[in-house]
Amino acid sequence: MQYRMANGKWMVLLGILVGFITGLAQDHPHQVLKRDCGSCHTPQGWKTIVFDHQQTAFPLSGRHTQVACVDCHRVTNFSQVNRECSRCHLDVHQGGLGQDCERCHSAVGWQIFDAMEVHQNTNFPLLGAHEKLDCKSCHRREVLSEYRLLSSECQDCHLTDFRQAVNPVHTELGFGLNCENCHVLFSWRPASFREHDAYFPIFSGSHAGEWSQCATCHIQEGDYKVFSCLTCHEHSQSRTDSEHDEVSGYVYDSQACYACHPTGEGED
Repeated sequence: MQYRMANGKWMVLLGILVGFITGLAQDHPHQVLKRDCGSCHTPQGWKTIVFDHQQTAFPLSGRHTQVACVDCHRVTNFSQVNRECSRCHLDVHQGGLGQDCERCHSAVGWQIFDAMEVHQNTNFPLLGAHEKLDCKSCHRREVLSEYRLLSSECQDCHLTDFRQAVNPVHTELGFGLNCENCHVLFSWRPASFREHDAYFPIFSGSHAGEWSQCATCHIQEGDYKVFSCLTCHEHSQSRTDSEHDEVSGYVYDSQACYACHPTGEGED
């Protein structure tokens, strides 16, 4: 009789334990997720996920399709996930370029897909020779690819070019630091000092297209006040002397030519 009572107690305890385990198994592992198990899992395997993410507010594309659910959904109830890129991707630009990674990157790959198009929307669109530059040619001091806004002043990149320029020697002749006064974006050479016509016409009149560089007339690279007309006008000295025998102060191969011939024409 005592043996049967002991067996009865064990049977009761076993029944309670089975009921408890069965209750646990029936608890929804995703807490408040209101979906049927079959919408994500299959009888072939509990870890085979068939949930169609394309029907959500965040369809997956590119490399996002290769990401495991738990990489983005850190809790099992799959509550709404913040869609900002920086929630999953480390912002190496440290906020300097905003939070919209898609301006430069795509889901297909993390590499910049069209840096040129992005740069055209900044305060310094890239034109001419600037289009061919690598980002680091200008953004040389960036830490962790911050790519902060840089000054668009010419001398910030070309000051060394300015200081080393010869024929003419920019530093000695008092040239300003605005390179665009003489240079264009498409090529560093040839330079074009359009203001020259105010002193002597070389872009108009008979001299237009007859010279190739400043040194054609300016024979001293450090002093452009010194020039010679005879590098182009090869006058016979005897003939020139005879034509100027009545001109006071005349000297052959002299800058005084300019005083009488301000436009370079013989009839001036």
